[in-house]
Amino acid sequence: MSNADGPGDGVSTEPKPVDLRDYVEFDVDGPTSRRAMLTDVLALDVICLEPQQTVEARTFETADAVYTVLGGQAWVVTDDGEVTLTALQAILVPAGVPHGLRNLSADPLILQVVTSPPDETPVLAIGASPVAIAEHEAEAARPGLVDRLRRTLGSG
Repeated sequence: MSNADGPGDGVSTEPKPVDLRDYVEFDVDGPTSRRAMLTDVLALDVICLEPQQTVEARTFETADAVYTVLGGQAWVVTDDGEVTLTALQAILVPAGVPHGLRNLSADPLILQVVTSPPDETPVLAIGASPVAIAEHEAEAARPGLVDRLRRTLGSG
């Protein structure tokens, strides 16, 4: 197992605990994402959103994603609707399903996302806007679907 971008970097065949608090970082300019763990079959990222921030619509064509709220409240938007999650609630977004995230609350949001396989899972640079990632993934999505998600998320 490899831990990325933080304490315990390196490859190990032994189980290794990771303190996810080491990967929590907020930026007023946009959502942040830090990779906490990476193996050949999965990736674990910590995503942080300040109030009113969004992660634009994106699609992982071959990867399933499980989003778990560690703190705050998340709104997960798909073509089928919107789900509100509170602390310790999770949602599975199957491969090929366009989805976006937003924090409409007055409190910060901390999400853990586990994707498998990790090949196409983008890691947002700290403070970087996910717009470029969303635009790249929108090319592979069905026409019109990503636009509807963006309108729902309030970014277009």
